[in-house]
Amino acid sequence: MHDGGQLIDSDASALDDARLVARIAAGEEGAFVIAYDRHAGFVFASVARFLGDREAAAEVVQDAFVTLWRRARQFDARSGSLLTWLLAIARHRAIDRLRAEGRRPTRDAIRLEAFTSEGGSGDSPVHPDVPHELIADAATDPSTLAARRWTQSVVRAGIAELPEHERQVILLGYAEDLSQAQIAERLEWPLGTVKSRTRRAMAQLRARVGPITETDGAPTSAARPGQASTARPDR
Repeated sequence: MHDGGQLIDSDASALDDARLVARIAAGEEGAFVIAYDRHAGFVFASVARFLGDREAAAEVVQDAFVTLWRRARQFDARSGSLLTWLLAIARHRAIDRLRAEGRRPTRDAIRLEAFTSEGGSGDSPVHPDVPHELIADAATDPSTLAARRWTQSVVRAGIAELPEHERQVILLGYAEDLSQAQIAERLEWPLGTVKSRTRRAMAQLRARVGPITETDGAPTSAARPGQASTARPDR
């Protein structure tokens, strides 16, 4: 196929993101289209949940991918995945829109606390497989609230991508704060099945959104997107 006056081989869709971005940096439009098809849906879903405005989310996604086209040489695969990089840009664009409009994220998102406690009994989490970067605390200042809402939005986008059975167990724990034993009873599944599906679901979420949810280390400017953080070690 012809892209930007150059040929790109037909199996480019199988390239990993680092090699794909190298081709984008070289001006190959076909590589850019593949990257867009690969990641735009997830970026859009995350931003739309964060802003609650699909039209504004579409504009943020467009801005993020324009940045990819213009600044592909700044991407460093050692600092995180391409999806992490794109979401870091989108996050800052989305927060800028909230500031410009004088809005702040609402507090009606699904509680992340559902991952971590069972009615406040004891210090041991009900869901020990959950990465600690998804754990919420009680801080409610605007910047923390925005970071919290962004994390929730990305996690929810990741959950929406899970296979049905894995999504069921996560949503029952995430939205309804059920223990694995309670989930097994609700779904009439063996407890071992619930545990294995929870592990698979959390592995998929870690692979997809684990590096994204650590917002403290995200770049402070979209002009420096290559510095997006990577996931902290699991505890």
